[in-house]
Amino acid sequence: MKPKFVFHEPPRVYAKACIYGDLIFLAGEDAKDERTQKVQGTTTAEQTAATFRNLQATLESLGSSLEYVVKTTVYLKDPRDRNEYGSERAKCMPHMPPGTMIMGVYLAEPEMLVEVDAIAVIPGTRL
Repeated sequence: MKPKFVFHEPPRVYAKACIYGDLIFLAGEDAKDERTQKVQGTTTAEQTAATFRNLQATLESLGSSLEYVVKTTVYLKDPRDRNEYGSERAKCMPHMPPGTMIMGVYLAEPEMLVEVDAIAVIPGTRL
């Protein structure tokens, strides 16, 4: 079995996701609008909501959803925003999978406040 790489449109310098068996490994998702590449929102809450909308869209295009996320890694620009992030994440993904939070990081664009990468399962498949 070989990994299947899924790429961004418009192209970026890395794969958007990798599917291996019944697992999806997502690259860091952000609050950028897929078409314009502009960051959506100016607060952590707004950007978190946009990020999870983007995650959901990607997962659905690959046969999964936020319901099947089993691990996240979160990157926050400002550690003081962790509660704002957590409140918004709970609205989008209430099942609280295991996660790692890395705070005080510089992200790809100066206006970006949050980025999330994730591992999800494709339901109904077996290795």
